Amino acid sequence: MMKENKIPRVIAGAFIFNDKDELLLIKGIKSNNKYICPGGGVEFDEKIEDAVRREIKEETGLEIEDIEFLTVVDGVKQGSSYQGASDHLIFLDHKAKAKGKIDVKLNKEASEYHWDTPEKWLKRKDLEKYTRWTIENFLIDNEDYQTKYTRALADYQNLLKRTANEKTEFAKYANEQLLYEMIPVYDNLKTAITHSNSDNNDNWLDGVKYVVKQFKEILSGLGVREIKTTGEKFDHNTMEAVDNEVIKDKKKDDMVAKEIKAGYILNDKVIIPAKVVVYKFKK
Repeated sequence: MMKENKIPRVIAGAFIFNDKDELLLIKGIKSNNKYICPGGGVEFDEKIEDAVRREIKEETGLEIEDIEFLTVVDGVKQGSSYQGASDHLIFLDHKAKAKGKIDVKLNKEASEYHWDTPEKWLKRKDLEKYTRWTIENFLIDNEDYQTKYTRALADYQNLLKRTANEKTEFAKYANEQLLYEMIPVYDNLKTAITHSNSDNNDNWLDGVKYVVKQFKEILSGLGVREIKTTGEKFDHNTMEAVDNEVIKDKKKDDMVAKEIKAGYILNDKVIIPAKVVVYKFKK
């Protein structure tokens, strides 16, 4: 004797709302008198939306519009919840609005009906478990798939922008530690040239000057620039005052008199503040 091949039964239903955003549920005879959304089996050669309209009309007497697909609920081995039903039901849940005059007329498949908000439905103990799941996950915030998709897409695009900005920021300052080690060498070469007693025609001095020039070009290419100091207004954001020089010229007050050690900026970040002597006015 050949074994019988069983197949799931497809159930198309609708969570119907009125103009007050109240949800209609019916107390199903086959669902152990638990509240469910109206719906029923999809017939052979019948479109799903047509099945939804037909079942709603048969079970409630209502016409519906603005039908939107919500989700698929896989109800396996739920014979204890649905008397006489297949052990495997596939629920195609939809959302819809009641159309025209709202006059609910139940057939023999339901004993009662009730309108209430999704939030209040979730507080009831006589709500069928799969119906509860759909309300919790798809109706409690009254958002449709387009809204959820749009928000999810916006969140993803913001993540991409944030990641790109972080990568750019990292690239801008990735060489900072190396520069801390290079810049003192550059400063020492500049100092050697400044304090040299050799004739400018000496080959070694010309060589050092060329190396300093190369250093400057490399640093500039990495986004490093030297902080302007002498003759400039003292800026506590980029400079460090190591001494004061008293003057009687009020116009020069708080101006940089002399640079003790050069300072540097990497892109927009001060990596080494300039050490300077500042003029201070005194009568």
